[in-house]
Amino acid sequence: MASAREKVKAAIEITRPVNSLMVSLAIILSLGIASRWSFQGFTPIDLVTVVVAGYCLSSVAMITNDIIDLEIDRINAPHRPLPAGKVSTVEATILSIFLAALGFLAAISVDLITTAFYLGGLALSLLYNTLLKRTGLPGNIVVAALVSAPFMYASLEAGGLGGPMSVFSTMVFLAVLGREVAKGVPDVEGDKAAGVRTVAVVFGKKTAAAVASALYLASAALGYIPLIYGYVDPLIYTPFMLLLTLLVVREALLIVKRPTRENVLAHKNRVLGYMLIGLVAFALGTLGI
Repeated sequence: MASAREKVKAAIEITRPVNSLMVSLAIILSLGIASRWSFQGFTPIDLVTVVVAGYCLSSVAMITNDIIDLEIDRINAPHRPLPAGKVSTVEATILSIFLAALGFLAAISVDLITTAFYLGGLALSLLYNTLLKRTGLPGNIVVAALVSAPFMYASLEAGGLGGPMSVFSTMVFLAVLGREVAKGVPDVEGDKAAGVRTVAVVFGKKTAAAVASALYLASAALGYIPLIYGYVDPLIYTPFMLLLTLLVVREALLIVKRPTRENVLAHKNRVLGYMLIGLVAFALGTLGI
């Protein structure tokens, strides 16, 4: 029988705090970049509330995913709180409902845009976890939309579509879509047996690797738009973009030449690092503008 302290620890663990905090951090940084670091229209309390809403939204998506994938995780990840029995499915469900309600209350206390994005993100994450995860490309598109949503949200809060965050949100969408397509390469046999119609299952590993590479290259190419429109300081931004371009081109060539399980698995984490470089480039590049 788990102690109360162990229960609390397990409950925190199933919210994936690192992932959820990263979502909140991305929202704050995006709002800063989009508003040229003035955070116009947002009080300090609003910013804290937005962080809470972002954390809750991410956590609900993670918990729901773990509940639905419980039987799979009993085999693939038995150490996680739910399959390990540290938290019951009833307790996890109650926690997800509580966090969803808390996030909604936080969102409506900010403004209509925040509320709309919160409800839309909640609906999409639940739709993905329950119906779209096994559909392949449609599910990949939903994941890419969810990851890029904070940056589009920041762009809208700053006055509408356009500006650096609108560009970056599109870059993130393409990069995440490429990553999701690539993730299907090492799991072809298992996905095929489970009826998951990934690009790799339907069209083959080489095609999936080529599609992923094309999406990465398109994402990197968009990164030069802010230079053209003067959204960023070219002296600060350009070195980051040149580095990012070289890394992305290298990555694209690697997975096309060797679409092996080992190479693609290692590649997934590197892509997250490249997106971080892009976010740093935008953050520093807008400081002097």
